[in-house]
Amino acid sequence: MSWESPQQSFEGLSLSALGTDQAYLRVHWAGAGPAYLYWLSENCHGCPWQILKRVESNGTDFEFHTHHAAGFMLHKGGDVDYITTEDASSDALRICDLNAELGEFGVYDFNASEDSCEISEALAPVNANLALLVCCLFYLACWLVWCGLNRVAGAQVSGLARLLGWNKEEEQKKSSRPRIRSLDTFRGIALVLMIFVNDGGGGYWFMEHATWNGLYVADLVFPWFLWIMGVCIPMSVKSCIKKETPVKTVLWQVTVRSVKLFLLGFILNTLGGWITLSKLRVPGVLQRFGVCYLVVFVVGYSFTRADTRQTAGLWWTRVADIVNLLPQWAVMLAVLLTHQLVVTLVPAPGCDAGYAGPGGLHNWTPEKNNSGCIGGITGHVDQAFFTTQHIYGNPTAKGVYSASAFDPEGILGCLTSIFQVFLGYQAGYIMQVYSGHVDRIGRWIGWSVLTGTIGAVLCGASQNDGWVPVNKNLWSISFVMVTSSFAFLLLAVLYFLIDTKQYWKGQPFFYAGMNSILLYCGHSVGYNLFPFHFMIGDMRTHAAKLPEALWGTSLWVIIAFVLYRKKVFVTV
Repeated sequence: MSWESPQQSFEGLSLSALGTDQAYLRVHWAGAGPAYLYWLSENCHGCPWQILKRVESNGTDFEFHTHHAAGFMLHKGGDVDYITTEDASSDALRICDLNAELGEFGVYDFNASEDSCEISEALAPVNANLALLVCCLFYLACWLVWCGLNRVAGAQVSGLARLLGWNKEEEQKKSSRPRIRSLDTFRGIALVLMIFVNDGGGGYWFMEHATWNGLYVADLVFPWFLWIMGVCIPMSVKSCIKKETPVKTVLWQVTVRSVKLFLLGFILNTLGGWITLSKLRVPGVLQRFGVCYLVVFVVGYSFTRADTRQTAGLWWTRVADIVNLLPQWAVMLAVLLTHQLVVTLVPAPGCDAGYAGPGGLHNWTPEKNNSGCIGGITGHVDQAFFTTQHIYGNPTAKGVYSASAFDPEGILGCLTSIFQVFLGYQAGYIMQVYSGHVDRIGRWIGWSVLTGTIGAVLCGASQNDGWVPVNKNLWSISFVMVTSSFAFLLLAVLYFLIDTKQYWKGQPFFYAGMNSILLYCGHSVGYNLFPFHFMIGDMRTHAAKLPEALWGTSLWVIIAFVLYRKKVFVTV
């Protein structure tokens, strides 16, 4: 940890009192009269300047987070808590303002007078990202050692595995359609990434969810899970039709599975002692899985012909995967259109029609503010249907924008999530229509380019300034397109490496993908339990948090490996 916290104090400042991604800013005011420090985070889009406190004549020390760049303004009047950026630019009481990007455990001086202002570095920040490099090198070394052991002492390694009961041979089922390992590997990658980011992701801000608009690493996990679920649905639909399962039986089985997912997610919402029924959250991750699975399966099954049309020699042979799904596409586009019309045209009470911001301080003015408008009509529908007590009370926008309760797994977001699952359905249907590797990979890459282009156009290739910004909380259509673009591309790459060229078998992610629901629930229940989690000292550096998060993630991968070897698979 020494490289990330080089010393305990500096010129009377206790560096050990700083937390992860924090720095000191010492403000020195040499002018006449009192001065007040206002600040504005780059992460708070459309927010006003916010007052901190008065700057004393002998200097005042402030602690700031270093996640994002920030603006600092000295002002001679401290009678208001907020000042809009427009008003500040013409305010006669404004002394000066500067932007700065502070580094972890650094010390900075803000020297200001009537004539000039500057921010200088008194103590250089530490290299917060070095822990990432060290951990990557460690895992690389482990992989090289494992490869070396298998090459030099393969017999002994196999003998130990047999002794532990982990080396049962995989069943080689003779089938014209062997299991496509890239699908399980894809699911495993999403699951392992989810466990890692839920365990804190080493404390790195880019491993978390975006505050409102934007796309961070954690934002990829949930949509990828939904998408890969959609990929597998055409296989189930085909199986039901091939076995001539009665329609009532099919609908009953699908409904039962969806209800199981919903109830399981509802139960997991009570983890951490949240068992007060008057405050129990209703929406959730598995709840959305259940709803999306039910709708996409029923739509896909209802419009799938029992007799597959022959496309050989027809003009639309090259797009048979799309033509055969035209009825399903019509339904899904209607769902998507309904969502867009509602969120664009229907205003929430006290809010403008089409407002899709985080509320709170967003677009704040003295005359009007958006308090209570978080998510616009999307947030209002959940508050009206579930009531505020039964939705998520700590959204990502709360700390930055001072926003109210908002549930990222709410009702309207289910509509675009259903469409995302159907995009996965399209990817899975491609495998049924085309058996050639080139045909499959080429179409997946084509869909990746198409969805990525649509997403880029909708968001204007900008975090906040496009027509429809990428937003996980709202599950915006641009978010669906961008994350699906990455999903199509990742599946194409995995399919090429694993199922086409067989350069890799998907380990260790393949094992996690084979027991995804067990690992998801186990990780949720085992959160903050030893040996998956532990604390040594104050755990305030990335160099301490990252190994702990990787340790917990690795343990679950090992559990998945053991379960796979013992042929233990849990499904819902």
